[in-house]
Formats: sequence, C-alpha cells, structure tokens
Amino acid sequence: MVKILEVHPKAKHQLEVLLDNGSSITLNLAPKLQTIRFGLLSDETFFRRVETDGTVIHWDHKVEISLSEVLSLLKK
Repeated sequence: MVKILEVHPKAKHQLEVLLDNGSSITLNLAPKLQTIRFGLLSDETFFRRVETDGTVIHWDHKVEISLSEVLSLLKK
C-alpha cells in the first residue's frame, strides 16, 4: 500500500504530496475553500500547518483528507 511521506503547503492553497513510491502529486484545494468541510483552510496560517501520519493529510485533526480522497480529487 502506498504511503504519504511528506506534504508541503504551496501558494494559492495547493499541496505538494510526496508518496513512498516516488510519485509527487500537486493538489489544488482552492476550489474547495467555500465548502463547509474545507472552509477552515482559507486561513493561510492554518493551511500551512498541514501534517501527515502516512495515510491521512490533516490540519490539527480538524480537517482530514485520506490518500484515497486525494486521488479521487485529482480525477475531478
């Protein structure tokens, strides 16, 4: 199973997600900021506090995105 190695916040509410299989994903969350689920991420300081435990990307455990959700968001 693929794991998330690192996640880095980028400009304009984008995330760079590095996987243990050598892949890198850039995820644009800007279109999601108006939703209830992702609204907290509109605060730039909060957005930059992103962390991962290898399977989930999270912000203070208030907003979470699983790796499968990351892959699903890329397809949209």
